[in-house]
Amino acid sequence: MSRKEPQIWPGISRRTFIQKSSLVLTGLAVTGVPEISWAVHGDTLHVRNYQDLTSLDSVSSLSAAEGIISAAINQNLLRFKPDGTWDTQLDAAESFEQIDETHYAFRLKKGQLFSNGYGEMTADDVKFSFERMVDPAMNALNRPDMGPLSHVDVHDRYSGTFVLDTPYAAFIPVAVAGPSGEILSRKAVTAVGGRFTTEPPCSSGPYLFKSWQAQRKTVLVRNPQWTGRKPDFEEIHVYAMPDPKTAEMAFEAGELDCAWISVETVEPFKQNMPDNSSIRVLPSGRNYWLGMNQENPALTDIRVRQAIQYAVDVEAVVEAAWFGLAKVSNGPIPEGMVGHRDSALIPPKGDPEKARQLLSEAGVELPLRLRMDVNSDSLELTAVQVMEWSLRKVGIEVDIRPQDNSTFLTIGREDLGDQWRDVQLFMQSFTGLADPYYSLTWFTSAQLGIWNWERFSSEEFDRLSDQALATTDPAARSRMYRRMQDLMEESGCYRFITNSVMPQIYRNTIKPAFRADGYTMLREIRRPGSGS
Repeated sequence: MSRKEPQIWPGISRRTFIQKSSLVLTGLAVTGVPEISWAVHGDTLHVRNYQDLTSLDSVSSLSAAEGIISAAINQNLLRFKPDGTWDTQLDAAESFEQIDETHYAFRLKKGQLFSNGYGEMTADDVKFSFERMVDPAMNALNRPDMGPLSHVDVHDRYSGTFVLDTPYAAFIPVAVAGPSGEILSRKAVTAVGGRFTTEPPCSSGPYLFKSWQAQRKTVLVRNPQWTGRKPDFEEIHVYAMPDPKTAEMAFEAGELDCAWISVETVEPFKQNMPDNSSIRVLPSGRNYWLGMNQENPALTDIRVRQAIQYAVDVEAVVEAAWFGLAKVSNGPIPEGMVGHRDSALIPPKGDPEKARQLLSEAGVELPLRLRMDVNSDSLELTAVQVMEWSLRKVGIEVDIRPQDNSTFLTIGREDLGDQWRDVQLFMQSFTGLADPYYSLTWFTSAQLGIWNWERFSSEEFDRLSDQALATTDPAARSRMYRRMQDLMEESGCYRFITNSVMPQIYRNTIKPAFRADGYTMLREIRRPGSGS
Protein backbone atom coordinates (compact mmCIF):
# COMPACT_ATOMS: atom_id res chain seq x y z
CA MET A 1 0.00 0.00 0.00
CA SER A 2 1.49 3.33 -1.05
CA ARG A 3 1.77 6.20 1.37
CA LYS A 4 0.72 9.70 0.43
CA GLU A 5 3.23 12.50 0.89
CA PRO A 6 2.67 13.71 4.47
CA GLN A 7 1.13 17.14 5.01
CA ILE A 8 2.57 19.22 7.84
CA TRP A 9 -0.04 21.97 7.47
CA PRO A 10 -3.47 21.72 5.85
CA GLY A 11 -3.00 21.93 2.09
CA ILE A 12 0.80 22.15 2.29
CA SER A 13 2.89 19.08 1.52
CA ARG A 14 6.17 18.29 3.19
CA ARG A 15 7.96 18.94 -0.12
CA THR A 16 6.41 22.39 -0.52
CA PHE A 17 7.17 23.27 3.07
CA ILE A 18 10.81 22.29 2.63
CA GLN A 19 11.19 24.38 -0.51
CA LYS A 20 9.54 27.40 1.11
CA SER A 21 11.59 27.12 4.27
CA SER A 22 15.04 26.37 2.85
CA LEU A 23 16.33 29.86 3.53
CA VAL A 24 15.28 29.48 7.14
CA LEU A 25 17.08 26.14 7.34
CA THR A 26 20.42 27.60 6.33
CA GLY A 27 20.27 30.16 9.10
CA LEU A 28 19.56 27.78 11.96
CA ALA A 29 23.12 26.88 12.95
CA VAL A 30 22.60 28.33 16.40
CA THR A 31 19.94 25.71 17.09
CA GLY A 32 22.07 22.78 16.01
CA VAL A 33 21.42 22.67 12.26
CA PRO A 34 24.74 23.03 10.40
CA GLU A 35 25.24 26.00 8.09
CA ILE A 36 25.09 24.69 4.54
CA SER A 37 25.92 26.52 1.34
CA TRP A 38 22.85 27.32 -0.74
CA ALA A 39 23.65 25.39 -3.91
CA VAL A 40 25.20 22.04 -4.67
CA HIS A 41 27.26 22.51 -7.80
CA GLY A 42 30.77 23.06 -9.11
CA ASP A 43 33.72 21.35 -7.49
CA THR A 44 32.29 20.84 -4.00
CA LEU A 45 30.58 17.67 -2.81
CA HIS A 46 28.12 17.96 0.11
CA VAL A 47 27.46 14.84 2.18
CA ARG A 48 25.67 14.03 5.43
CA ASN A 49 27.45 12.29 8.30
CA TYR A 50 25.21 10.77 10.95
CA GLN A 51 27.10 12.29 13.88
CA ASP A 52 29.97 14.61 14.74
CA LEU A 53 33.58 13.59 15.16
CA THR A 54 35.17 12.53 18.42
CA SER A 55 38.57 11.40 17.14
CA LEU A 56 40.19 10.70 13.78
CA ASP A 57 43.04 8.86 15.52
CA SER A 58 42.70 5.11 15.00
CA VAL A 59 43.52 4.36 18.66
CA SER A 60 40.58 6.40 19.92
CA SER A 61 37.98 6.61 17.17
CA LEU A 62 34.51 5.62 18.35
CA SER A 63 32.32 5.12 15.32
CA ALA A 64 31.90 4.64 11.60
CA ALA A 65 31.20 8.37 11.34
CA GLU A 66 34.89 8.98 11.90
CA GLY A 67 35.90 6.15 9.60
CA ILE A 68 33.92 7.73 6.76
CA ILE A 69 36.21 10.76 6.94
CA SER A 70 39.51 9.11 7.88
CA ALA A 71 39.23 6.69 4.94
CA ALA A 72 39.24 9.67 2.57
CA ILE A 73 42.35 11.33 4.02
CA ASN A 74 44.43 8.27 4.96
CA GLN A 75 45.57 5.15 3.20
CA ASN A 76 45.55 1.49 4.19
CA LEU A 77 47.78 -1.13 2.65
CA LEU A 78 44.57 -2.59 1.21
CA ARG A 79 41.15 -0.97 0.90
CA PHE A 80 37.67 -2.25 0.18
CA LYS A 81 36.42 -2.12 -3.39
CA PRO A 82 33.54 0.30 -4.07
CA ASP A 83 31.36 -2.44 -5.53
CA GLY A 84 29.17 -3.35 -2.58
CA THR A 85 31.32 -6.32 -1.57
CA TRP A 86 33.98 -6.85 1.10
CA ASP A 87 36.60 -7.63 -1.55
CA THR A 88 39.87 -5.71 -1.20
CA GLN A 89 42.30 -4.04 -3.56
CA LEU A 90 45.76 -2.53 -3.22
CA ASP A 91 45.92 0.95 -1.71
CA ALA A 92 49.27 2.14 -0.32
CA ALA A 93 50.75 -1.29 -0.98
CA GLU A 94 52.38 -2.21 -4.27
CA SER A 95 52.09 -5.82 -3.19
CA PHE A 96 50.63 -7.75 -0.26
CA GLU A 97 50.78 -11.50 0.28
CA GLN A 98 50.25 -14.08 2.96
CA ILE A 99 53.43 -16.10 3.49
CA ASP A 100 51.96 -18.56 5.96
CA GLU A 101 49.29 -18.58 8.69
CA THR A 102 51.12 -16.03 10.85
CA HIS A 103 53.18 -13.94 8.40
CA TYR A 104 52.05 -11.35 5.84
CA ALA A 105 54.50 -9.49 3.60
CA PHE A 106 53.96 -6.04 2.08
CA ARG A 107 55.78 -3.60 -0.17
CA LEU A 108 54.77 0.04 -0.38
CA LYS A 109 54.44 2.05 -3.56
CA LYS A 110 57.23 4.60 -3.81
CA GLY A 111 56.67 8.35 -3.72
CA GLN A 112 53.60 8.48 -1.45
CA LEU A 113 53.89 11.68 0.54
CA PHE A 114 52.43 12.77 3.85
CA SER A 115 51.18 16.36 3.85
CA ASN A 116 52.56 19.26 5.89
CA GLY A 117 56.16 18.36 5.04
CA TYR A 118 56.28 15.00 6.82
CA GLY A 119 57.87 13.26 3.87
CA GLU A 120 57.49 9.94 2.13
CA MET A 121 55.53 7.04 3.59
CA THR A 122 57.87 4.24 4.64
CA ALA A 123 57.63 0.75 6.08
CA ASP A 124 58.55 2.26 9.45
CA ASP A 125 55.32 4.27 9.33
CA VAL A 126 53.41 1.03 8.80
CA LYS A 127 55.24 -0.52 11.75
CA PHE A 128 54.45 2.51 13.92
CA SER A 129 50.76 2.60 12.95
CA PHE A 130 50.09 -1.06 13.70
CA GLU A 131 52.28 -1.49 16.77
CA ARG A 132 50.79 1.54 18.53
CA MET A 133 47.40 -0.17 18.22
CA VAL A 134 48.67 -3.14 20.28
CA ASP A 135 50.81 -1.11 22.68
CA PRO A 136 49.26 -1.51 26.16
CA ALA A 137 50.31 2.04 27.01
CA MET A 138 48.05 3.39 24.26
CA ASN A 139 44.98 1.58 25.66
CA ALA A 140 43.48 1.63 22.17
CA LEU A 141 39.69 1.34 22.15
CA ASN A 142 39.91 -0.72 18.96
CA ARG A 143 42.74 -2.98 20.10
CA PRO A 144 40.70 -6.13 19.27
CA ASP A 145 40.88 -5.24 15.58
CA MET A 146 44.54 -6.27 15.58
CA GLY A 147 43.86 -9.74 16.97
CA PRO A 148 47.09 -11.65 17.80
CA LEU A 149 49.41 -9.21 16.01
CA SER A 150 52.84 -9.39 17.65
CA HIS A 151 54.93 -6.89 15.68
CA VAL A 152 56.01 -5.70 12.26
CA ASP A 153 59.50 -6.47 10.93
CA VAL A 154 60.90 -3.76 8.64
CA HIS A 155 63.19 -5.04 5.86
CA ASP A 156 63.99 -1.83 4.02
CA ARG A 157 62.46 1.58 3.30
CA TYR A 158 59.40 0.14 1.59
CA SER A 159 58.91 -3.46 2.69
CA GLY A 160 58.15 -5.41 5.83
CA THR A 161 56.39 -8.40 7.36
CA PHE A 162 53.56 -8.65 9.85
CA VAL A 163 54.20 -11.28 12.52
CA LEU A 164 51.22 -12.79 14.37
CA ASP A 165 51.41 -14.93 17.49
CA THR A 166 48.69 -17.24 16.19
CA PRO A 167 46.63 -17.47 12.98
CA TYR A 168 44.00 -14.75 12.61
CA ALA A 169 41.33 -15.37 9.98
CA ALA A 170 40.14 -11.75 10.05
CA PHE A 171 43.57 -10.15 9.70
CA ILE A 172 43.10 -8.79 6.18
CA PRO A 173 39.48 -7.53 6.29
CA VAL A 174 39.58 -6.19 9.85
CA ALA A 175 43.18 -5.29 10.74
CA VAL A 176 44.62 -4.36 7.35
CA ALA A 177 41.68 -3.00 5.34
CA GLY A 178 39.58 -1.72 8.25
CA PRO A 179 39.75 1.71 9.94
CA SER A 180 42.36 0.57 12.48
CA GLY A 181 44.76 -0.26 9.65
CA GLU A 182 45.13 3.30 8.41
CA ILE A 183 48.78 4.30 8.01
CA LEU A 184 49.91 7.34 9.97
CA SER A 185 53.21 9.21 9.94
CA ARG A 186 55.47 8.36 12.88
CA LYS A 187 57.09 11.81 12.70
CA ALA A 188 53.79 13.67 12.59
CA VAL A 189 52.04 11.79 15.39
CA THR A 190 55.15 11.97 17.58
CA ALA A 191 55.36 15.71 16.96
CA VAL A 192 51.87 16.24 18.42
CA GLY A 193 52.55 14.17 21.52
CA GLY A 194 51.68 10.68 20.34
CA ARG A 195 47.92 11.21 20.01
CA PHE A 196 45.46 13.52 18.30
CA THR A 197 41.69 13.87 18.09
CA THR A 198 39.82 15.96 15.53
CA GLU A 199 42.79 17.62 13.81
CA PRO A 200 45.14 15.08 12.22
CA PRO A 201 48.70 16.37 11.84
CA CYS A 202 48.97 15.17 8.24
CA SER A 203 47.33 13.01 5.58
CA SER A 204 48.41 10.86 2.64
CA GLY A 205 45.12 10.08 0.90
CA PRO A 206 43.41 11.68 -2.10
CA TYR A 207 41.90 14.32 0.19
CA LEU A 208 43.39 16.39 3.00
CA PHE A 209 41.81 17.51 6.24
CA LYS A 210 41.18 21.27 6.04
CA SER A 211 38.93 22.21 8.95
CA TRP A 212 36.41 21.02 11.52
CA GLN A 213 33.60 23.00 13.12
CA ALA A 214 32.15 21.17 16.11
CA GLN A 215 28.56 20.03 15.56
CA ARG A 216 28.62 21.55 12.06
CA LYS A 217 30.94 20.25 9.40
CA THR A 218 34.30 18.86 8.37
CA VAL A 219 35.94 20.17 5.21
CA LEU A 220 38.28 18.06 3.08
CA VAL A 221 40.27 19.37 0.11
CA ARG A 222 41.91 17.68 -2.85
CA ASN A 223 45.49 16.56 -2.09
CA PRO A 224 47.84 18.17 -4.64
CA GLN A 225 50.56 15.60 -3.82
CA TRP A 226 48.31 12.61 -4.45
CA THR A 227 49.85 10.37 -7.12
CA GLY A 228 46.79 8.22 -7.75
CA ARG A 229 43.69 8.98 -9.78
CA LYS A 230 42.79 12.65 -9.35
CA PRO A 231 39.69 13.08 -7.16
CA ASP A 232 36.69 14.53 -8.98
CA PHE A 233 36.00 17.20 -6.35
CA GLU A 234 38.09 20.10 -5.12
CA GLU A 235 36.38 19.99 -1.72
CA ILE A 236 34.10 17.70 0.26
CA HIS A 237 31.91 19.22 2.97
CA VAL A 238 30.74 16.60 5.47
CA TYR A 239 27.90 17.83 7.69
CA ALA A 240 27.26 16.47 11.18
CA MET A 241 23.52 15.75 11.16
CA PRO A 242 22.47 13.32 13.90
CA ASP A 243 18.81 13.87 13.05
CA PRO A 244 17.95 12.29 9.68
CA LYS A 245 15.01 14.68 9.37
CA THR A 246 17.46 17.56 9.14
CA ALA A 247 19.33 15.71 6.39
CA GLU A 248 16.13 15.01 4.49
CA MET A 249 15.12 18.67 4.66
CA ALA A 250 18.56 19.72 3.47
CA PHE A 251 18.46 17.26 0.57
CA GLU A 252 15.02 18.40 -0.52
CA ALA A 253 16.17 22.01 -0.29
CA GLY A 254 18.95 21.18 -2.76
CA GLU A 255 21.80 21.43 -0.29
CA LEU A 256 23.17 17.89 -0.11
CA ASP A 257 24.46 15.52 -2.77
CA CYS A 258 24.18 12.35 -0.72
CA ALA A 259 22.50 11.50 2.58
CA TRP A 260 21.64 8.49 4.70
CA ILE A 261 17.93 8.96 5.35
CA SER A 262 15.44 7.43 7.76
CA VAL A 263 13.55 4.30 6.80
CA GLU A 264 10.21 5.99 7.38
CA THR A 265 10.77 8.44 4.53
CA VAL A 266 11.84 5.92 1.88
CA GLU A 267 8.32 5.29 0.58
CA PRO A 268 7.27 8.98 0.62
CA PHE A 269 10.45 9.87 -1.26
CA LYS A 270 9.84 7.14 -3.82
CA GLN A 271 6.29 8.42 -4.34
CA ASN A 272 7.50 11.98 -4.84
CA MET A 273 11.20 11.86 -5.67
CA PRO A 274 13.17 15.11 -5.80
CA ASP A 275 14.23 15.95 -9.34
CA ASN A 276 17.25 14.13 -10.72
CA SER A 277 17.65 11.94 -7.63
CA SER A 278 17.73 8.25 -6.73
CA ILE A 279 17.40 6.05 -3.62
CA ARG A 280 19.12 2.81 -2.73
CA VAL A 281 18.08 0.74 0.27
CA LEU A 282 21.34 -1.00 1.12
CA PRO A 283 22.00 -3.92 3.45
CA SER A 284 23.66 -2.90 6.68
CA GLY A 285 25.96 -4.80 8.98
CA ARG A 286 24.84 -2.66 11.91
CA ASN A 287 23.54 -4.90 14.67
CA TYR A 288 20.81 -3.51 16.95
CA TRP A 289 19.91 -5.14 20.24
CA LEU A 290 18.46 -4.55 23.68
CA GLY A 291 21.21 -5.00 26.27
CA MET A 292 20.89 -5.72 30.00
CA ASN A 293 23.57 -5.02 32.61
CA GLN A 294 23.58 -8.28 34.55
CA GLU A 295 25.58 -6.74 37.42
CA ASN A 296 22.91 -4.17 38.21
CA PRO A 297 21.03 -5.32 41.35
CA ALA A 298 17.68 -5.27 39.55
CA LEU A 299 18.96 -7.63 36.84
CA THR A 300 21.24 -10.10 38.61
CA ASP A 301 18.55 -12.81 38.53
CA ILE A 302 18.71 -14.44 35.09
CA ARG A 303 14.96 -15.11 35.24
CA VAL A 304 14.31 -11.36 35.23
CA ARG A 305 16.53 -10.89 32.19
CA GLN A 306 14.89 -13.83 30.45
CA ALA A 307 11.48 -12.36 31.22
CA ILE A 308 12.54 -9.18 29.42
CA GLN A 309 13.74 -11.24 26.46
CA TYR A 310 10.38 -13.02 26.21
CA ALA A 311 8.40 -9.82 26.78
CA VAL A 312 9.87 -7.86 23.88
CA ASP A 313 8.02 -8.38 20.60
CA VAL A 314 10.87 -7.97 18.11
CA GLU A 315 8.58 -8.28 15.10
CA ALA A 316 6.56 -5.30 16.32
CA VAL A 317 9.73 -3.30 17.00
CA VAL A 318 11.15 -3.90 13.52
CA GLU A 319 7.85 -3.21 11.77
CA ALA A 320 7.30 0.05 13.66
CA ALA A 321 10.83 1.43 13.61
CA TRP A 322 12.06 0.08 10.26
CA PHE A 323 8.74 0.22 8.36
CA GLY A 324 9.11 -3.34 7.14
CA LEU A 325 12.34 -2.61 5.25
CA ALA A 326 14.56 -4.57 7.65
CA LYS A 327 14.41 -8.17 8.82
CA VAL A 328 14.29 -9.51 12.36
CA SER A 329 17.77 -10.43 13.54
CA ASN A 330 18.84 -13.87 14.73
CA GLY A 331 22.06 -12.50 16.20
CA PRO A 332 24.88 -10.03 15.59
CA ILE A 333 26.20 -11.89 12.53
CA PRO A 334 24.15 -10.84 9.48
CA GLU A 335 22.65 -13.03 6.81
CA GLY A 336 25.14 -14.22 4.21
CA MET A 337 28.13 -14.23 6.57
CA VAL A 338 29.86 -17.22 8.14
CA GLY A 339 28.23 -17.96 11.50
CA HIS A 340 24.78 -16.54 10.75
CA ARG A 341 22.06 -18.38 12.71
CA ASP A 342 18.93 -19.52 10.89
CA SER A 343 16.83 -18.74 13.95
CA ALA A 344 17.08 -17.31 17.45
CA LEU A 345 16.47 -19.39 20.57
CA ILE A 346 13.59 -17.17 21.67
CA PRO A 347 10.87 -16.56 19.06
CA PRO A 348 10.97 -13.00 17.69
CA LYS A 349 7.31 -12.53 18.57
CA GLY A 350 8.14 -13.24 22.20
CA ASP A 351 5.88 -14.87 24.77
CA PRO A 352 4.27 -12.51 27.32
CA GLU A 353 2.84 -15.39 29.36
CA LYS A 354 6.29 -16.95 29.66
CA ALA A 355 7.66 -13.56 30.71
CA ARG A 356 5.05 -13.23 33.48
CA GLN A 357 5.82 -16.75 34.66
CA LEU A 358 9.56 -16.00 34.91
CA LEU A 359 8.93 -12.80 36.86
CA SER A 360 6.69 -14.71 39.25
CA GLU A 361 9.30 -17.43 39.75
CA ALA A 362 11.89 -14.74 40.49
CA GLY A 363 9.62 -13.28 43.17
CA VAL A 364 9.55 -9.86 41.53
CA GLU A 365 7.12 -7.36 42.98
CA LEU A 366 5.26 -5.67 40.14
CA PRO A 367 5.42 -3.20 38.67
CA LEU A 368 9.17 -3.57 38.18
CA ARG A 369 10.64 -0.17 37.32
CA LEU A 370 13.74 -0.04 35.14
CA ARG A 371 15.74 2.61 33.35
CA MET A 372 16.39 2.32 29.61
CA ASP A 373 19.15 4.40 27.99
CA VAL A 374 19.00 5.10 24.28
CA ASN A 375 20.60 7.24 21.62
CA SER A 376 18.36 10.20 20.82
CA ASP A 377 17.94 9.05 17.23
CA SER A 378 14.36 9.00 15.99
CA LEU A 379 14.58 5.40 14.80
CA GLU A 380 15.95 4.14 18.11
CA LEU A 381 13.44 6.20 20.08
CA THR A 382 10.62 4.58 18.11
CA ALA A 383 12.11 1.15 18.75
CA VAL A 384 12.35 1.60 22.52
CA GLN A 385 8.84 3.02 22.70
CA VAL A 386 7.55 -0.23 21.20
CA MET A 387 9.70 -2.17 23.66
CA GLU A 388 8.22 -0.10 26.49
CA TRP A 389 4.74 -1.09 25.30
CA SER A 390 5.73 -4.78 25.25
CA LEU A 391 7.29 -4.62 28.70
CA ARG A 392 4.36 -2.77 30.25
CA LYS A 393 2.08 -5.66 29.29
CA VAL A 394 3.99 -7.97 31.65
CA GLY A 395 4.30 -5.50 34.52
CA ILE A 396 7.61 -3.80 33.74
CA GLU A 397 7.60 -0.01 33.63
CA VAL A 398 10.46 1.63 31.77
CA ASP A 399 11.92 5.11 32.18
CA ILE A 400 13.32 5.95 28.73
CA ARG A 401 16.36 8.23 28.87
CA PRO A 402 17.40 9.61 25.47
CA GLN A 403 20.96 10.95 25.20
CA ASP A 404 23.07 12.46 22.45
CA ASN A 405 25.40 9.92 20.91
CA SER A 406 28.63 11.23 22.43
CA THR A 407 27.14 11.00 25.93
CA PHE A 408 25.48 7.65 25.30
CA LEU A 409 28.79 6.09 24.25
CA THR A 410 30.23 6.74 27.72
CA ILE A 411 27.60 5.18 29.98
CA GLY A 412 29.10 1.69 30.16
CA ARG A 413 32.79 2.60 30.32
CA GLU A 414 34.60 1.90 33.58
CA ASP A 415 37.47 4.28 32.80
CA LEU A 416 35.08 7.23 33.04
CA GLY A 417 33.76 6.53 36.53
CA ASP A 418 31.08 4.48 38.27
CA GLN A 419 28.14 5.52 36.09
CA TRP A 420 28.16 2.05 34.50
CA ARG A 421 26.81 0.59 37.74
CA ASP A 422 23.52 2.45 37.23
CA VAL A 423 23.03 1.15 33.69
CA GLN A 424 20.11 -1.29 33.46
CA LEU A 425 18.54 -1.61 30.01
CA PHE A 426 19.88 0.06 26.89
CA MET A 427 19.41 -0.10 23.16
CA GLN A 428 22.76 -0.38 21.44
CA SER A 429 24.04 -0.82 17.91
CA PHE A 430 27.47 -1.71 16.56
CA THR A 431 28.79 -1.52 13.03
CA GLY A 432 30.00 -4.76 11.52
CA LEU A 433 32.81 -5.41 9.07
CA ALA A 434 33.77 -8.10 6.60
CA ASP A 435 34.29 -10.91 9.12
CA PRO A 436 32.10 -12.41 11.88
CA TYR A 437 34.91 -11.87 14.37
CA TYR A 438 34.18 -8.15 14.25
CA SER A 439 30.54 -8.75 15.13
CA LEU A 440 31.29 -10.72 18.31
CA THR A 441 34.68 -9.69 19.68
CA TRP A 442 33.17 -6.80 21.66
CA PHE A 443 31.36 -9.24 23.96
CA THR A 444 34.39 -11.10 25.32
CA SER A 445 35.40 -10.82 28.97
CA ALA A 446 38.32 -8.62 27.92
CA GLN A 447 35.78 -6.01 26.82
CA LEU A 448 34.06 -5.71 30.22
CA GLY A 449 33.71 -2.03 30.99
CA ILE A 450 34.86 -1.01 27.52
CA TRP A 451 32.25 -2.08 24.96
CA ASN A 452 30.74 -5.03 26.86
CA TRP A 453 28.19 -3.05 28.87
CA GLU A 454 26.07 -6.11 29.61
CA ARG A 455 28.96 -7.41 31.77
CA PHE A 456 28.47 -10.75 30.00
CA SER A 457 31.35 -13.11 30.77
CA SER A 458 31.68 -16.69 29.59
CA GLU A 459 34.82 -18.84 29.53
CA GLU A 460 33.33 -20.91 26.72
CA PHE A 461 32.55 -17.79 24.69
CA ASP A 462 36.09 -16.44 25.16
CA ARG A 463 37.64 -19.79 24.24
CA LEU A 464 35.51 -20.12 21.11
CA SER A 465 36.37 -16.57 20.12
CA ASP A 466 40.07 -17.43 20.18
CA GLN A 467 39.56 -20.75 18.40
CA ALA A 468 37.40 -19.26 15.64
CA LEU A 469 40.06 -16.63 14.99
CA ALA A 470 42.73 -19.26 14.55
CA THR A 471 40.57 -21.46 12.30
CA THR A 472 40.41 -21.04 8.54
CA ASP A 473 37.81 -23.76 7.85
CA PRO A 474 34.51 -21.89 7.19
CA ALA A 475 32.31 -24.75 8.42
CA ALA A 476 34.19 -25.01 11.71
CA ARG A 477 34.16 -21.25 12.19
CA SER A 478 30.43 -21.17 11.48
CA ARG A 479 29.70 -23.76 14.17
CA MET A 480 31.75 -21.81 16.71
CA TYR A 481 30.16 -18.46 15.94
CA ARG A 482 26.65 -19.91 16.05
CA ARG A 483 27.38 -21.39 19.47
CA MET A 484 28.77 -18.05 20.68
CA GLN A 485 25.52 -16.32 19.74
CA ASP A 486 23.58 -19.05 21.55
CA LEU A 487 25.64 -18.35 24.67
CA MET A 488 24.87 -14.65 24.44
CA GLU A 489 21.16 -15.30 24.17
CA GLU A 490 21.17 -17.95 26.92
CA SER A 491 22.78 -15.44 29.31
CA GLY A 492 19.62 -13.34 29.26
CA CYS A 493 21.71 -10.24 28.55
CA TYR A 494 20.61 -9.71 24.95
CA ARG A 495 17.44 -9.41 22.90
CA PHE A 496 18.55 -9.23 19.27
CA ILE A 497 16.50 -6.83 17.13
CA THR A 498 17.78 -6.41 13.55
CA ASN A 499 20.83 -6.09 11.32
CA SER A 500 19.07 -3.11 9.76
CA VAL A 501 19.22 -1.45 6.36
CA MET A 502 20.72 1.83 5.22
CA PRO A 503 18.69 3.96 2.77
CA GLN A 504 20.86 6.40 0.83
CA ILE A 505 19.46 9.19 -1.33
CA TYR A 506 21.71 10.96 -3.82
CA ARG A 507 21.79 13.28 -6.81
CA ASN A 508 22.19 11.74 -10.23
CA THR A 509 24.89 14.37 -10.80
CA ILE A 510 27.23 12.11 -8.82
CA LYS A 511 28.17 8.45 -9.03
CA PRO A 512 27.98 7.38 -5.37
CA ALA A 513 30.05 4.65 -3.75
CA PHE A 514 29.07 2.58 -0.72
CA ARG A 515 30.68 -0.13 1.36
CA ALA A 516 29.01 -3.52 1.66
CA ASP A 517 27.35 -2.26 4.86
CA GLY A 518 25.94 0.87 3.22
CA TYR A 519 28.38 3.51 4.48
CA THR A 520 29.55 6.21 2.08
CA MET A 521 33.03 5.88 0.57
CA LEU A 522 33.95 9.53 0.05
CA ARG A 523 37.16 8.99 -1.90
CA GLU A 524 35.34 6.77 -4.42
CA ILE A 525 32.49 9.17 -5.29
CA ARG A 526 32.75 10.27 -8.91
CA ARG A 527 30.98 12.36 -11.49
CA PRO A 528 29.02 10.26 -13.99
CA GLY A 529 31.17 9.42 -16.99
CA SER A 530 34.45 10.27 -15.26
CA GLY A 531 35.62 6.64 -15.19
CA SER A 532 36.48 4.33 -12.33
